[in-house]
Amino acid sequence: MTQQAVSRTNHTTRRNFPPYLLTVLMLLYGFSQSASSQSPEPSVGQAIQALLAGKQQPLLAQADFSQYSEALKQLYQMNANQLVWLGEGRAAKNREDALSLLSNAKVDGLNPDVYEVELLRDCIQQAAALPHTATTQLVSYDVALSIALVHYAHDLHIGRVDPRDFNYPPQFAAKSASEVAVSLNQHIQQHSLAELPAALAPKLKQYQQLKTLLAAYRQKNTGAQTPKLLFAKSLRPGEQDAQLPELRQRLAELGVLKAEDLVGAGNTENFYDAAATEAVQRLQQQQGLKADGVIGKQTLALLNQTPAEKIAMLELAMERLRWMPELPEGPRIFVNIPAFQLWAFNSRDDQQPLTMKVIVGKAEQNQTPVLWEEMKYLEFMPYWNIPKSIMDKEMLPKLVSDEEFLANQDIELVGRDADDDEEENQDSIVDEIKSGRVRARQRPGSSNPLGRVKFIFPNKADVYLHDTPGKAAFNRDRRDLSHGCVRVAEAEKLAEFVLGDQAEWDQQTIQQAMAGPKTQRVTLKKSIPVLFFYTTVFVGLDDKPRFYPDIYGQDQLLQTALSKAANPGAKQQLVSKAVNNAGGG
Repeated sequence: MTQQAVSRTNHTTRRNFPPYLLTVLMLLYGFSQSASSQSPEPSVGQAIQALLAGKQQPLLAQADFSQYSEALKQLYQMNANQLVWLGEGRAAKNREDALSLLSNAKVDGLNPDVYEVELLRDCIQQAAALPHTATTQLVSYDVALSIALVHYAHDLHIGRVDPRDFNYPPQFAAKSASEVAVSLNQHIQQHSLAELPAALAPKLKQYQQLKTLLAAYRQKNTGAQTPKLLFAKSLRPGEQDAQLPELRQRLAELGVLKAEDLVGAGNTENFYDAAATEAVQRLQQQQGLKADGVIGKQTLALLNQTPAEKIAMLELAMERLRWMPELPEGPRIFVNIPAFQLWAFNSRDDQQPLTMKVIVGKAEQNQTPVLWEEMKYLEFMPYWNIPKSIMDKEMLPKLVSDEEFLANQDIELVGRDADDDEEENQDSIVDEIKSGRVRARQRPGSSNPLGRVKFIFPNKADVYLHDTPGKAAFNRDRRDLSHGCVRVAEAEKLAEFVLGDQAEWDQQTIQQAMAGPKTQRVTLKKSIPVLFFYTTVFVGLDDKPRFYPDIYGQDQLLQTALSKAANPGAKQQLVSKAVNNAGGG
């Protein structure tokens, strides 16, 4: 048939159709053409929603992503449930920056292997060769990269494990996963993923200092491990030992012994001379130990810490800082439990805080808890309301063997119904105490273990800061000696700090109140945040790091939990150590 004949036939056919039917056919043809030219976005959206709803990504070794599902849903909802990383219009720079962040996660003390970077790199390469119609694969690869980035951002901003697993109060788990999704999406849209760590990591100078130290110790950890120093007994200045050359080398590596002193030992290389002694004293002073130059158990432990051990401690310290809540501006009081140290800051940027030694709760039996509370008031010349546990375990045995024990200790019983002239025997008094019908308290005075002032911030553990008559204990290197409360070395100075904005209280009136005959409660005009924290690494105001003994075994517990989080299939168990807090003492 000729073209002219075909044209005539088509013309005849169109002419024989009713006008309304022609209109319908033209509309149907237009819709079909539009549908055939569209990209498969609707099916992409369905695939994304189905994968997110299942909370499983078989591509990844840790397939279950339920922990991050809400943040992932939010991320994709902000992108209309379309591909975030792959497909037309998605910047290659974002993909490259994302992989780079994951690869360099170790700079923030995180483990890149957890995020399966190499697997994701292969997925991105394969995705480049896929047609846009390969919806299932593209969605799978896209979501896998999103899971890794949300996981990384969550670890960096909130932490790798939940602090509540370690009996931390809820303020330490206050950060929201929503913040992670919003910040991640913002940096994706602005093609600024390289800036994501700065946005999500803790905004604390301490964190940045630990991060810098971590990089430095990683560089030191590349060489062969040096043998540990082993002294048969405490090494004292003036004594001799064959390990003195190794000791000097270790002191030089720690930056406390000058190079000329290292070289100039000469014929006295086995002699614990003045230069080496002064270097050890500098190290002891930095670490808050008694600076006597004697190399005992704790000083030897410091000298033998390897770069690898310090790296592990730094990573744990950085993890704990991610849990830290935002502190309001104004005065605040910090106690680092394993450091046996208190800092009282007038402001966030205070470079000259009040610092003092403290005594904390005994390891195992009476651990001082981590807490964040508001100091409401203080009491001068306080009574000591003796906790029943202390009364039953420590005082009742003494009372049974000594009828005058309570009187000699200036302890009175409160809540007794007996008349003053009613005769009572020792057994009835003991029974009243045991049954809880009466409670015991020690009157204010020189023998009261709370000293002349206590600082109250109401909390469930019933612990507080307080003075103590036993000042000699502050000379010890290890000071976990109390029943759970924190004893302060310079209570008068702390009272001056706490009452600093109350004009009616100056040094003289505080001294008078601390020497007065009666208990006096002073309510603060503005409450002061008090933070009891636990970290075995801390950078001081001199920018030097301190490494402290893990007195409560919390580093070990945290390391176990982090290993379990990185490898959920491994047979590991987190055992929370029991804490028996008894207020007072």
